[in-house]
Amino acid sequence: MIGTGLPCPSCGTRLQLTIDFIMEHPAAACPTCGCVMKFPRNDKLLEKYKEAKAEMDHYKKQIKSFT
Repeated sequence: MIGTGLPCPSCGTRLQLTIDFIMEHPAAACPTCGCVMKFPRNDKLLEKYKEAKAEMDHYKKQIKSFT
């Protein structure tokens, strides 16, 4: 998983949110200070992201079968 290293806008704590988490949950709270952040959500982009992720998972399974 790729962490974004996005800092909390309130306290500066590195949140280590993953792209998967942000795409699935458009709102998150900082565990340190409780600041709530909302991320814009685009349904078309979310659908394309899910398709691309499924395709990557498919290729990962194929690669594992060769080893």
